[in-house]
Amino acid sequence: MTEIGYVASIHGEYASVVFQRRSGCGENCAHCKAGCEVSSVTTDIKNTLGAKTGDKVKVEMNQKAFNTMLLWVYVFPLIMLALGISIGTKIFQSMGFANYELLSFLVGILALAISYFILNKYNKRASKNADYTLQMTSIIEN
Repeated sequence: MTEIGYVASIHGEYASVVFQRRSGCGENCAHCKAGCEVSSVTTDIKNTLGAKTGDKVKVEMNQKAFNTMLLWVYVFPLIMLALGISIGTKIFQSMGFANYELLSFLVGILALAISYFILNKYNKRASKNADYTLQMTSIIEN
């Protein structure tokens, strides 16, 4: 994953880099007519290049690590939700509950909450891995 951002400020060995979010219309807002506002995202990145405030920098992350993160963030909770609902349905239906669908849905929501707890633990461990961090690779403009 490669993005271009601007250094907004420097504090210690870190730089606050501002990235423009991509709009839903593919950056071609003139043809969109939705009138959406493109907001920005700011994140702190280790200033390994000695960038200064106002510099335009290229920031990269290992593509395999990025894809792994997407899998964990989007697919894992969905799988947990589906498993919770299906297991809950089998259990509550076999026990003879009349409202087994509602109870199964609640078990699915509980499984979803557990998945977010697991993701929080995984995030703390993965944040120490250099593959999962953003890195400045070059200064494009001063």
